Amino acid sequence: MKKVWIVVLVLVAVLAVLLVPVKETLGGVSEYRALSYRLVCWEDGTRSLYGPWDRGTSLAELRQEAGKLERFTATVLELTDTVALVEPVGDTPQCDKISFSVARLPDIGAKVGSEVELAYDGLMRETYPASIDVLEWRLAKDMRHRPYEGIWLDRATAKVYDTQIFTDIVITEIYADCFFARCVIPMPYTIKLNGVLSEDWCVGDQVITTYEEAYYDEDTGRVEVDFLSVAPSDFELDSDVCYKPVICLYPEERTEVEVTLAPTGGLTCTYPKYDGGWHVTADPDGTLTDEAGQTYNYLYWEGLTYARYDMSRGFCVRGEDTAAFLEDALARLGLTRKEANEFIVYWLPLMEPNAYNVISFQQEAYTAQAPLEISPTPDTLIRVFMTWQGSEAFVAVAPQDLTAPERQGFTAVEWGGTALAGG
Repeated sequence: MKKVWIVVLVLVAVLAVLLVPVKETLGGVSEYRALSYRLVCWEDGTRSLYGPWDRGTSLAELRQEAGKLERFTATVLELTDTVALVEPVGDTPQCDKISFSVARLPDIGAKVGSEVELAYDGLMRETYPASIDVLEWRLAKDMRHRPYEGIWLDRATAKVYDTQIFTDIVITEIYADCFFARCVIPMPYTIKLNGVLSEDWCVGDQVITTYEEAYYDEDTGRVEVDFLSVAPSDFELDSDVCYKPVICLYPEERTEVEVTLAPTGGLTCTYPKYDGGWHVTADPDGTLTDEAGQTYNYLYWEGLTYARYDMSRGFCVRGEDTAAFLEDALARLGLTRKEANEFIVYWLPLMEPNAYNVISFQQEAYTAQAPLEISPTPDTLIRVFMTWQGSEAFVAVAPQDLTAPERQGFTAVEWGGTALAGG
């Protein structure tokens, strides 16, 4: 009987060590730590449970993963390679100057006078100036406290549009006398809308506007309008639509090429016009010439497929790191720097504002739904298709192995993508 009690007491002691937590409160956050788990009770009343493998992860890092960072806007007063001194814009936080280290932060192009959005772990050291640990920063997008001071385009030389240029847009920057936006369906231009935007609207809101006095500068890719009204937009990218797949052809010598494409749901937009196929003359530098003598950089199409994409393998990337990730990933998938640039400038405006992007490159699912035939047959065929969705928090996903065939002989390259639900 004595041995039984000893065993029971040992089990109780072991369970107590594994399960009974030690509580610690820091910066308004209550944290319960035991050997087998970690429970964090955030300021907003939500709770996050972590396993024993997260015991060594700092509370600041957990805040970052859970999207619980404190954020504010500030003006840069001083900036060196290691330290920044800023002045908060507004009443929060309630101090006039704050310093923080920039040694481990990315270079965002900030300089003295820049306004930046800062995210920190909620803990502020009561020194003078106050000191915090900044985990994320970016140039500020909401500056409605001051007017826009630049010249966007020259209306004397820009093209005048009497008809509507764009419809559904996403607000990207706000000033006291105007705001900037991008199209929901990516377009190769940025829009400045003159007029005072009400406090009802924020950066990131998707809206539809009425406007007048529309100008477009083709050289700079800039549009400027005077907006009349703003209303919510419920337009969504369709995950069945392949957005901006383009086909590039690089023969070893000037060659007549026939291209046919048959996405399962049909083609919805093509350029040049697809009339049962494309017939072009391709030069080694990639220039394509149609039968009328018009030249193109690539064959553009959009269409519907009904592919079911597998997102169990891929990558979860911070929005601010998306450009660097795509540069590396697309190089490994066989795109040249010029091709990757075309891809990135199309998708980056949609992806970079997200906290995280879950990204996967599809091969079999995509190519099975969009059969492509090229005559004469290329020696090398590279088809890159990206599926992605935005996320407010980090998502664990098994990594993909990204490879590409070596370019040899007549090479054909295609790339495109789609945003899945949640993106």
